[in-house]
Amino acid sequence: MNKAAALIGLMGLLVFVKCMNRLYLQMPKSHLHIKLTKVLALVLGLLSIFHTHLRAQQQTQVIDPTYISVAEGLVSPTVNAVIQDSFGLIWIGTSNGLQKYDGYRFETFKNVSGKSTSLQHNYVWSLWEDENHDIWVSNSKGVSKYNRIKNEFKNYEFARIFNFTIDSEVLGFKFLKDSQNRLWVNSTNLQLLQYDSAEDTWKKAIYEIPNVPDPDQTGFAPAVAEDLKGNIWVGSPNYGLLKQANGEDAFRPIPQALLGGINFTERGNTISEIFCDTANTLWITTRSGIYKYNPEAGTIKTIKEYKDAQTDIWTNWNSILSDPQGNIWIANNFRGILKFDGISDRYTEIEIAGKVRMLTHGWNITFTQFMIDRSGIFWFGSRESGLVKYDPVNKPFRHLSYDKNNPSGMSAGGTFGILASKAKPGITYVGIRGGGVNMYDPKKQTFEKIGFKVVDDMFGGSVRSIAEKKDGSLWLGTWGDGLIELDKNFKEVRRYKYDSTNKTSISNNQVRVLKTDNQNNLWIGTNNGLNILNTQTNEIERVISKYTKQYPDQLVAELDRLIASDQNVAAIERVIDVQDLSAPFEVKSESTYWIMAVGEIDRTSRADFGWIENEAKDTVWLMGDYEHTYHAGGASKNRIEIKSITLPPGQYTLRYVTDDSHAFGKWNEAAPTQTSLYGVVVIQPQSEDQMQAFQAPVVREGKDELMISGVNINDIEVTDKFIWVAADFNGLDRIDPATNSVKHYAHNPADVNSLSSNNIGDILADSHGNIWLATNDGVTKLDPITETFTRYTEADGLPTNLTEGLVEGDDGEMWIATRGGLSQMVINENLKKETFINYNSSDGLGTDVFLSLANTRDTEGRFYFGGEHGLTTFSSISANKTPPAIIISNLLISNKSILAMGDESPLKESLFETKSISLAHNQNNLSFEFAALHYANPQKNQYAHMLKGYDQDWIYDNRNFAAYTNLDPGKYEFLIRASNAYGIWNEEGKTLSIVILPPWWRTWWAYGMYLVLFMASVVSVDRIMRRRIKLKERERNREKELKHAREIEIAYTNLKETQSQLIQSEKMASLGELTAGIAHEIQNPLNFVNNFSEVNKELIEELQEELKAGKIQDAIELSNNIKDNEEKIMFHGKRADSIVKGMLQHSRSSNGVKEPTDLNILADEYLRLAYHGLRAKDKTFNATMNTDFEKDLEKIEVIPQDLGRVILNLITNAFYVVAEKKRQNVNGYDPTVTVATKDVGDKVEISVTDNGNGIPQSIIDKIFQPFFTTKPSGQGTGLGLSMSYEIITKSHGGDLKVETKDGEGTTFKIILPKQTTA
Repeated sequence: MNKAAALIGLMGLLVFVKCMNRLYLQMPKSHLHIKLTKVLALVLGLLSIFHTHLRAQQQTQVIDPTYISVAEGLVSPTVNAVIQDSFGLIWIGTSNGLQKYDGYRFETFKNVSGKSTSLQHNYVWSLWEDENHDIWVSNSKGVSKYNRIKNEFKNYEFARIFNFTIDSEVLGFKFLKDSQNRLWVNSTNLQLLQYDSAEDTWKKAIYEIPNVPDPDQTGFAPAVAEDLKGNIWVGSPNYGLLKQANGEDAFRPIPQALLGGINFTERGNTISEIFCDTANTLWITTRSGIYKYNPEAGTIKTIKEYKDAQTDIWTNWNSILSDPQGNIWIANNFRGILKFDGISDRYTEIEIAGKVRMLTHGWNITFTQFMIDRSGIFWFGSRESGLVKYDPVNKPFRHLSYDKNNPSGMSAGGTFGILASKAKPGITYVGIRGGGVNMYDPKKQTFEKIGFKVVDDMFGGSVRSIAEKKDGSLWLGTWGDGLIELDKNFKEVRRYKYDSTNKTSISNNQVRVLKTDNQNNLWIGTNNGLNILNTQTNEIERVISKYTKQYPDQLVAELDRLIASDQNVAAIERVIDVQDLSAPFEVKSESTYWIMAVGEIDRTSRADFGWIENEAKDTVWLMGDYEHTYHAGGASKNRIEIKSITLPPGQYTLRYVTDDSHAFGKWNEAAPTQTSLYGVVVIQPQSEDQMQAFQAPVVREGKDELMISGVNINDIEVTDKFIWVAADFNGLDRIDPATNSVKHYAHNPADVNSLSSNNIGDILADSHGNIWLATNDGVTKLDPITETFTRYTEADGLPTNLTEGLVEGDDGEMWIATRGGLSQMVINENLKKETFINYNSSDGLGTDVFLSLANTRDTEGRFYFGGEHGLTTFSSISANKTPPAIIISNLLISNKSILAMGDESPLKESLFETKSISLAHNQNNLSFEFAALHYANPQKNQYAHMLKGYDQDWIYDNRNFAAYTNLDPGKYEFLIRASNAYGIWNEEGKTLSIVILPPWWRTWWAYGMYLVLFMASVVSVDRIMRRRIKLKERERNREKELKHAREIEIAYTNLKETQSQLIQSEKMASLGELTAGIAHEIQNPLNFVNNFSEVNKELIEELQEELKAGKIQDAIELSNNIKDNEEKIMFHGKRADSIVKGMLQHSRSSNGVKEPTDLNILADEYLRLAYHGLRAKDKTFNATMNTDFEKDLEKIEVIPQDLGRVILNLITNAFYVVAEKKRQNVNGYDPTVTVATKDVGDKVEISVTDNGNGIPQSIIDKIFQPFFTTKPSGQGTGLGLSMSYEIITKSHGGDLKVETKDGEGTTFKIILPKQTTA
């Protein structure tokens, strides 16, 4: 009951009593006892009614929290404490250890036996963070302090400090840090303790109890608080409410007389929590009630009393806090949660969805401590349900669905179509699959059923589309019963259905979309064409498409007539299902014939069709595919082709086949209507005039110039000037009714300024005139003025590219229905980009899969999105406006955490507090892990990062990690931005400055040393020159001679280099022959085997003849020849076998064992493997292969399988880039790949060179990064070069380098030491 109602009720009661009093005074005294009795009874009755009504109006609020327990990573379902630290991290104290939580993962701290710097006991009771960011942990042995920088605990064991026995449990409980910077903690057996920072220990609080010289401080005192005047209050089980006045040392009891006689020392009424509000009133909870104590006035008020389970141990658990709005919340153990209206006595009882209030002992959940984080989210600890998270920003979504027990609910079948009424503001019409139409009233929350006569609807009465007239009457597009017109009372006026004999009837009975244009014409999109209904004349005009265009009726009729004439050369007619028919005919002299064929052809294949074969069984004519045939009437797959063909003399066969469905007399869809022929016929014209008549242009009767692209209409959108039409897999058509013209837009894979996909499910014209398209490859926005396309995909933040519907919101936002939930696109002015907030079934949508054309927004701003689940509706999104805190949670150097480096770590303070870091030149492979600390829905927090000095722009990849390799020495800044689940960005972000120092030889002091050496050299040269001036003329002449000698030596050196280059050129020129020889290396021994085998065959025949003739000596000679040949066969066979075994050896998986390997053979084998592998995939591929192998190159120890994979990867990449350049049709270009080996002293070099386009300098530093690739999507993982780099540098102690020239090519060099170690 609200304030006004209560006040009115009381005023009415007072007026009644006053009237009764006047009546009493006027009545005779003889009736006094009667009137007193009646009045008293009436007043008591009214008071009883008023009190009952008041109790009935007690407010309750149901909350539906999220539970985080063992399944989500908690180490125990018992959570006793929860805090948020200054960085934004959540710390959780459980019965099985301490945990840190960033919204994604838990880090756990537990006692480790024998380790003094671990947590001393796993049962954690309370937590507190000090000004040094250290975490104080009360536990069952006392208190532990976690040093964040050292990652270790300092333990204070109370049993030892206060001389208890070793097995005593003297636990710490709740902390209090007061305004004088003193730290207090409650304790069992010691009541209240104070931390002595000077001695780094804990001491008992001072109690002064009247007439008690040695106060008893044993027992459990779980409550301690400070009021606004600096007084400290504690609840003692022995002495009740104690106060330490500001400036004093001792705690003294408040007399029971000042507490209204309430005894806080009774076992069932000891104090469990104390909280001071903004009016300096103390809120006190006990094991049996809630009280408010005014210290100034010395008055106390009972707010609520509990009679049951007063001595249950868990009644010691209470927690009181004030929320950001100033309301007081009390988590009252198993007695539930109370929310007070500000600091008043009025409260709302919080009910937990899914939890049960038992007949006795309260709720089936016991709350411990709770806290409210910086974004306003409540975190409740519980005894049995883990961590209970409640976000006061209510889930905005409401799911409406069929309920068999609700007669005014939604019909069964799911949402199939929808329309927000303008004639009836607020009303929404919902088309149901198999359930007709429902009229939804959101105020009454009822669905009114609108029925119609169902005849042919495949689902038993489905409405896919709805349109409304100004008077409120409706058009219904059904899924089998055509178009139905209803009056404003929902009575059927007329029905438009497909008539195969009437070309002015609707083209199909399945009506997907209805839209009214500015002339009140109704545009009707069906499963087989677009129609325009003139609502004044009720006449329908079919709009032709490239799939529904037909031959002129007179042409088809003339050919039909000639089938029965002697001009019919060959015919196969009235073909039923599952046939393979033939009709032979002869052409005696070259003639031109006309063919008419009718069959079943869809957009993917031919089912029933004909063709002509010649005597050699070659096909000389084949019926066209879907796009190259015309519509024969009826179903869209009924196709007809009329074509002339000139045949030379010979024998021919007319052929026709059918499948097992949709044939003559067995139609599974509407039969052809333009001709009775179903088959194929060959007609021979008898005259030139008849031939010319057949050559008449194929035109459509009526508006022939208006022709759209597709037949299966997905959506229609009407704007001021244009009609926009999307047909299944046929892109977008823009119809201009004024000029009767059509412009087509299609997806072009080579042009980003085109549609993202030709499969469009929804079209939306926004309030700014832009056209939005939901496709199966994301969302496309078209600016119709500039004809600029903007694409939005998963890479931009969409949950999936499979989008279904679009609804415009406020302030430029766009709501997108997908097959992966709903996405809210918002424009962030500061970031100057669109960002996406995604919602799914976990947010209360009711589904993740939505249906196209089942979404709208009503006149009152409510959104509706439909599908098989029913309807998802909401009015607005109440976003949590608090941006997330951002931390860098880990920094890895060469995959090793900086937090695990110990004394070698470059950190000087906590990573959370570190603003800059300096690294050595070889610490240049960095990985960052970071987190946005906002807990409304952490999985939907969004991220962007940039390494300033390396990245050119922000990377919005929504990943909370980033990696960079091979960074050059210099200064960098790693920047992070993040948003919460509602798209509220922390635009200030987080910055970590990084300095990668140069190696010593590139430092300033090294350059100084170089300068000193240079100056010393200058001085020395000066002295030498002065000495030379003093030399005699002979010395000068000698110097001239030496100078000439040096010039000759230089010229000789240059000549040798030129000669070496010429020799190298000669080597390169001969590599083609070498390549051909190696390519036939296997074929050659096989040829020898074959040749010698044939010779042996002949020798054996001769041997047999000699033996028959008795010539033994000749036979012996022949047998010796056969023996020699057999040895040669065995030799060449073993040679081929060794080649095959070598290839098999290199194809085996790596075992990590190094072995001596001939690099020339290895490189040569993988060159051919790569080439033939690509040739197997693409027969058109070809390239020149060159090799330049160092002669007598010694074997070195390598892992041959791993090194082979590296060589294969480099060669395959080389073949790929030269093939790509070849496709660019560069004049005179010869794709060439060269593989070479070289002995360079104590190292061996293997190089792979291509003459492709080279690698752009802008990405040269990224090519060895994991997942970086320049290949199109789906053609590369981006791991090949990264793995190759790892194999060479880590497994072989070598190096992998790249040299490139833009437009000329690239060389990769593998440099391996001759002596390698594992």
